[in-house]
Amino acid sequence: KIVFCGTLTAGSLKTEITDGKLNIVQEGRVKKFIRELPEITFSGKIALERGLDVRYITERAVFTLKEDGLHLIEIAPGVDLQKDILDKMDFIPVISPRSEERR
Repeated sequence: KIVFCGTLTAGSLKTEITDGKLNIVQEGRVKKFIRELPEITFSGKIALERGLDVRYITERAVFTLKEDGLHLIEIAPGVDLQKDILDKMDFIPVISPRSEERR
């Protein structure tokens, strides 16, 4: 299993937890989930070929890598799917029907 942990955005991101829900006080300036990287340091394709479970855990969502792409599998309480996740990515992940249930 390979687990990457970090924030969905970078650069001045400020968050807080209020009443068990994530509140994004100030959004980061830089998107991390982008279509193309200038340099490849990890190959998801090779990891999948080797049968590894690849997860990306952020403060607002959990993603897993599958053959057909990145799947959004969990959303933190207080997070708006469109505004706080999809609008901060350069691509649309496969959205698991259960992601809303796993709050």
